[in-house]
Parts: sequence; C-alpha cells; structure tokens
Amino acid sequence: MINLNWRKHIAVWRNRLYLYPAPDAMPHTRLFWLATGLVTLFVLLFAGYFIFYLTGRHDAYITSAEDLGIMDQAIWNTLHGQILHQTICNIVNDTNCYSINGISRFAIHFEPILFPVSLFYLIWPGPKTLLVMQTLVVASGAFPAFWLARLRLRNELAAVAIALLYLLYPSLQQAEVFDFHAVTFTASFLLFTLYFMYTRRTAWLFVFAILSLACKEEISLVILVFGLWTILFQQRWRSGLALMLLSIGWLGLGLLVVHIYSPTGRSLLASLYTQLGNSPLAIARTVLLHPVLMIKQYVLEPFHLLYLRILLSPAGYLPLLAPWALVLAVPSLALNLFSSNPNMHSGFFQYNAEIVPLLVFAAIEGIVVILWIVQWATSHLKQRRQKQATSSNNSSTKAPYAGRWVHIALLVILLSYVMYNVGRADVVRGAMPFSSVPIDGFQGTTEVVTTYQWQQTNAHTELAQHFIDMIPATASVSAQSHLVPHISERTNIYLFPYADDRADYLFLDVTGNTYPLLASQYIHEVKRVLLDGNYGVVAAQDGYLLLKRGLPAVGISPYSAYLSSSDPSVLLPKLPDEFCSFAHVAPQTIQNPLSATFTAASAGAAASMNLSGLSVYAPPLFSLSNGALQVSTYWKVNAPTPFPLNMLITVTDKNGKDHFATLVFPALAWCPTNTWQPGMVYFTTSEITFLKGIPDGLAHISIALLPVTHPFSTIMDEQGWLPVQVVNAPHTVISNHGGKALQVATVSIFP
Repeated sequence: MINLNWRKHIAVWRNRLYLYPAPDAMPHTRLFWLATGLVTLFVLLFAGYFIFYLTGRHDAYITSAEDLGIMDQAIWNTLHGQILHQTICNIVNDTNCYSINGISRFAIHFEPILFPVSLFYLIWPGPKTLLVMQTLVVASGAFPAFWLARLRLRNELAAVAIALLYLLYPSLQQAEVFDFHAVTFTASFLLFTLYFMYTRRTAWLFVFAILSLACKEEISLVILVFGLWTILFQQRWRSGLALMLLSIGWLGLGLLVVHIYSPTGRSLLASLYTQLGNSPLAIARTVLLHPVLMIKQYVLEPFHLLYLRILLSPAGYLPLLAPWALVLAVPSLALNLFSSNPNMHSGFFQYNAEIVPLLVFAAIEGIVVILWIVQWATSHLKQRRQKQATSSNNSSTKAPYAGRWVHIALLVILLSYVMYNVGRADVVRGAMPFSSVPIDGFQGTTEVVTTYQWQQTNAHTELAQHFIDMIPATASVSAQSHLVPHISERTNIYLFPYADDRADYLFLDVTGNTYPLLASQYIHEVKRVLLDGNYGVVAAQDGYLLLKRGLPAVGISPYSAYLSSSDPSVLLPKLPDEFCSFAHVAPQTIQNPLSATFTAASAGAAASMNLSGLSVYAPPLFSLSNGALQVSTYWKVNAPTPFPLNMLITVTDKNGKDHFATLVFPALAWCPTNTWQPGMVYFTTSEITFLKGIPDGLAHISIALLPVTHPFSTIMDEQGWLPVQVVNAPHTVISNHGGKALQVATVSIFP
C-alpha cells in the first residue's frame, strides 16, 4: 500500500514537472519568412558593425596582450609544433607566470575548440581572423533565440524582439569587444543546444553540446545541469543521462589534461577560489556546509548584488519569474560570484558570455509565465460570465470574450518593456554608438566614462609598423600590452615588464596603456632599463622606444633636474629630440579653449606657461567607490621654463580642506617643461586617479604648477606653487588658493 502511494506521488510530480513536451510545429508562413529576414538583417548589421569596430580597434592599437596576444601566439605556436604554447602573462598579479619559457594554455584552461580554430590560420593568419570568427559565431546565436522564442511564444514578430534582445545584451557585447576568448563562442553554441534540446533533435543537441564543452572546462557544469533539466522537465531519460555522462566524462578529461600540462598539477588559475578551499571537493564542502554565509558574503554583498542587477536588468528581471530556467545559469553565476577576481563579477569582459543565452531563455520563459497567468485569469473570467449569462433570463446572449486581444496587447507591452530595459542598459554598459564607454586602454572594474568614438588610425599608430619592421621574426621581445598583438606570432613574446632583463628587444610606447603597471611604476621601470646599461636605443620617435640588448646605454640628459640621484624615476634619459614629438599637437586640436598664464621665475629669468585648453574627465556625481578622474591640458610657452615643472591636481572639499589627487602627468617625465619650445602646443594628460577620504558634498578640482625639485612632503604648501592669472576662461574656471591654482571643475562627492 505504501509502495503504491509513493508511486502515485511520483507520478503526480512527474506530471507537474513535465513542463516541456514535444512542441507543436508551426507552419512557415509569409510572416515567418518576413521575421526570418528581419533577424538576418539584424545579424548582418551586428556582425558588420562589430567586425569593422573590432578590426578598427586592432588597427588603432587598442587590443591587448591579454588576451588577444595570448590567443594569437598560442594558435600560431600550435601550427608551428608547440601545442597552444604561450609566454605572455602579467608578471605583476597573474598566477600563470610560472616560467620564462612559457606554458601550454592547457595548464590554464581546457579549450580544444582552439584546434579547429587554428586551421583558419592556414588561410588567413593573424589576430583579425579571431576577431572576425568570434563575431560571426556570436551573431549567429540570434537565430536559435528567434526559433526558440517563436515556438514558446507562438508569434514570429515577438520572436524577432527576443533575437534583438540577445544581440543588444550589454554583457554579450562586452564579451564580444574584449578581444578574443573561446568561451565567447558559447553565447551562440548554448542557444543552439537549448533549441535542439527543446525540439528534441538529439543528434544536433549533442553536436552543439560538444561544441560548447570544447570552449572551456567550466561548461561541463552547465551541460550537466542541461542533462538533469531535460530529465526532469522533458522526461527524456536517455538523452538527459547521456548529457550528464558526457559532461562528467568531459570534466574528467579536462582535469586530466590540465594536470598533465600544468607544472603544479592543477589549473594555474585555481588560486582564484582558495578562500573557499584548496581542492574542488573542499570548495564544494564549504558551499554545502555554509550556505547562509555564502549567500551573505557572495550574493547579498553590495558589489555582488550590483553584478546580478547588471545581468538581470537588461531583460527587465523577467528571468526571475522562471527559476526552473534560470537554474541553468547557476554554475556559471557561482563561478563568477565566488571568484576573488573582481573582473569576473563586474559585468564586463568575457566571463558572462555563457550566462547571456541562459538569461535570454529564462526571459522567454518569464514572458510565458505572465501570458499563462493572464490567459488562465481571462479564461476563468470567461467561464464565470458564461455561467452568469446562462443563469440569466437572456440565456442566448453570449458573454463577450477578448482573450486573444488581451494576449496580443500584453505580449506587445512585455516586449516593449524588455526592449526599453535592454536599450537603457546598452546606453550605460553596451558597446554601441549610443553607449557610454570607458576611456580607451583603461582596464579594471572602475572606468572613466566618455562619449563614444570610432577608433581610427593616425600618424602615431601608423609609425608603429616602422618599428615592428626592425624586429627580427625570430627575436624574443618584451612589449607593452597594446603592442603585443601586433608582434605575437613568435616563439617568445612577453608582456612588459616581464623579461625586460633578458629579451632580445624591448618595444615600448610611453603614450600608451601601461597595464599591468601604474603610470608611475611604468615610468620608473622604463627609465631603469634605459639607465641600467643592458639595453641601448635602436630607434626612438613620437613616444616609441625600440631597445636592443647589448647596445650602448643612453646617458642622462643635461635637462634633468637631478644628475646623480639613485632613483631612476627622477632622472631624464638622453633621447633623440624626435622622441618627444608625441607631446606636440596642432593648435586646431585644442579642446575647450581658454587662456590662463602661470609664471615661472628663477634668478632673474622668467617664463610664462599659458594653459590654452583643458578637458576634465570626471562624472558630475562622483562616487568614491567607483569614480575616477583624469585631466588633460594644452599649453603654450614664451620660453622654456628655467627649471622643470610638475603639474599637481588637488581637490578642495566642502569644508575648504585640500586633498592631494595626483602629480603624475606621464609626458612630463619624458619631455619636461624646460625643454619646451616657443610657438608649439604641448599636450599632457594625468594618470587615471581614484579619490579617497573626501567627505560627501561639493568638491572643487584644481590644477597647480610647482618645481619638480619641490619636496613631496610639502607638496600641498601653496607657497611653492606658481602664480596664475586668468586671461580668458569660462565662468567655471577661476583662480583660487590666493592666485596660486586654477579651479577647473566641480563635482558632487558621494560614497
């Protein structure tokens, strides 16, 4: 009897969980082909835009060593006898800089999809191949999104909106623009897997499941949940078990391969989770035994909650209405939330590529839930009205029923709501022409926001090829991040400052992104290399430096404020005059023109520095937790200053207290003001600065000039600052601090 009761309970729950029977086919009407044409148009627009945008970024030297340079070198090496071998890593804070000889990529990730990708290098080798291929694969995901939504919503035009939701999803676009990663393919592959799982086309289901698995080892956990999901909600035991066994076997294979290739026996990125345990079992034990603590620390913590809002808000939080669909994203969400790497839960980069398709599916199901509830309510209302009409005297009168029109109207409202939310999210975090975007070259979880600009080559970027042509193809090179992808097809290429004491050549650009070093650290390291005596200059022009090991070292310039200091940061290496051409700009390029004159005098000699224009990149509402500041200035001089000057940025809070912001304007470290020539316009930009310890309320940003030799301990002493006179400027730019500084912007500080 008990056995029979249990069987009845199981049968009841099986029926309740059987949410996804085989779908009813829909005819290919004219409306279907029209909708397919619209989706195809959107796909072509997406692909065309991002192909030109990404290849343009590469031509403009915006792409990075991590990870376009890494992937290009690994794939190139695969075709030259070294399987996925890479030598590029961030020596400052990466955990995979294990050896100067490099490692196989299998020591970090299990990505066998890179083998078929490498075959395209036989036709068109180079980083652009990867960017174009990734874009085409990602764009193709709009088709399964359209097909799946069409079957679930039973409406072709509604399905077009879902395809558009997929293409506009900000996290997808951020994965697309952040160079190349195999895992980004899963944005499309997982949607194909979902579609073929829902339509019960088993062969294609396993084809795309395997393609997804081949993109990264963690996808095994996603496919494992897919298998369990198809057992519970589709009652497909054989397919579900096969998916689960496939994912478990693939995970085991991936762990084995990583164990074989890793010098430590495990992934070199495993340290991202050591706070939870030193092994997968220990991590699982921590999660299972301390669920409340895990939720408080890794889900309800403000920045983690912000990450979840970033993911869910583009779909209007509709995925939350279908937790049985949202559960498919739990493994990937957990990996990102539990990681000690803040980039993984920032909403940027490639870490969300596998999550977006699952959110799109959950959004579809959320819409289905709302439609079902409304349909049930209207059907119930119809039945009540029919009963009332039957019991009335006029029994032949039928109660009016507008269920179909209610359904259509509600569908329009829901899709309009989704489109509004994804559009609004795109403005803030997308990569479209109408989006706000980070300043080029800045990497991190906090960004300085500026307006969208199409990246173009210029005389400076075109000069880079001249330097590249001087580097032998077999030479080892240590280069800056944005230079690496252009010379990464060689056996030994390093991300500066790695191997800057042993590489054959150093290729640097003092005007470019200094990642992984801060600007001040970068200046110190480059000057150290120049003055140590191990490298000499092959060529130096417009901020580029090509150094070769063994050539005579440069000396110290007579313009240096210090001649015998042991700190290379304060010394000025003697470089050709054409090296500083990067600091010269045409007068017509001056932004926000004004005129304010600073006067420098020493022993009877005097020189004036005229501030001719400036740009302040800082949000009017400045958050101390995620806001950043950068100041760019344009200058003219009547004569070189008697001594080199520093530019100081300060912030005056609501109480009148002054706070130090930054003293680092990298151009001045190479081209000090005592070398500036009359009649030329000089451009300087500060390092990106984060403000701390400033009370809430209005704050004024100011710029002051003072001698380089002024002691840092008294840097805020106004007595050492140069006097300034405002000649012509907007009303917001005024002199302050007793005429010793220039107020250039006002912001409102909040935590």
